[in-house]
Amino acid sequence: MPLLPQNIAPENADANENWRGILWAMGSVVGASAMAISVRGASFGLDSRVIVAYRGFFSLLILLILLMALPYLRTQVRFSRPWAHILRGSCMCASVNLGFFALSLVPLAAAAVLFATAPIFATIFSVLLGRERVGPRRVGAIAVGFLGAIVVINPGAEVFDTNMLFAIGSSVFFGVALVMGRRLGREDGPMSTLISTTVMTLLLTLPFASSNFGLPTNLSVVFWLAVLVVFGLFRQLADIQAYRYAQAAVIAPISYVRMVLIGIAAYFLFQEVPSLNTYAGGAIIIAATIYITNRERKLKQG
Repeated sequence: MPLLPQNIAPENADANENWRGILWAMGSVVGASAMAISVRGASFGLDSRVIVAYRGFFSLLILLILLMALPYLRTQVRFSRPWAHILRGSCMCASVNLGFFALSLVPLAAAAVLFATAPIFATIFSVLLGRERVGPRRVGAIAVGFLGAIVVINPGAEVFDTNMLFAIGSSVFFGVALVMGRRLGREDGPMSTLISTTVMTLLLTLPFASSNFGLPTNLSVVFWLAVLVVFGLFRQLADIQAYRYAQAAVIAPISYVRMVLIGIAAYFLFQEVPSLNTYAGGAIIIAATIYITNRERKLKQG
């Protein structure tokens, strides 16, 4: 079945595409949760940059095998705006490296909450690029969202975990990639965007990973790497498809399920208990983004 959308009746196009986007967004939540857990598991035996490189190499290998085995996929690969692919791929590379580094050191629940600021950054970049306009209410909601991130980071603590800033940096670059991915996904298709992202991430990471490169000797690390590659590919595809079919305002609330899944898994697998600041900051970020989401929907309907 082709990855590109079929013709949809005009009167049902928006509804059908939003539902497709919602389903893909749910898949992205599962993929992202599995990725976060697998990165933490693999980090016990490998440097985070090496994990990124392994993921990029095997992901690219799988994509090449799929392209050779499935001729119809090759017809969907095109790069109408190569510089846009390079820029988005570079942003994703920065986001992945910063995110993996944070996941290897920061409590998983806190990292998941900070990653949830990506839709807020996506809204800001959409405004800066002239694709959206925001009024004072949405500006206020964005400010509240940042307040939630500050609560989670807790800079006034006696021991300030500066590694949390890497999670915020990951969300900044991911927000740019989300905004760019919507248009590229529609113009060139998800497979093209997935390939360019994987290639750029691998090429830009290799120079930094080479000095720390090592072969995994622990079977559990190998297992976590396999989980990371499979769910990482699926998550990227799901993200591209979700933002290709539906508006960010429709998709954003679904991403919060990831916090719950990661928090539960972190408790049972790594005995991590979220702090009170993580709960409070997460609630603030969720409330702010839900308000932004509802406000965007009302403005578009109006």
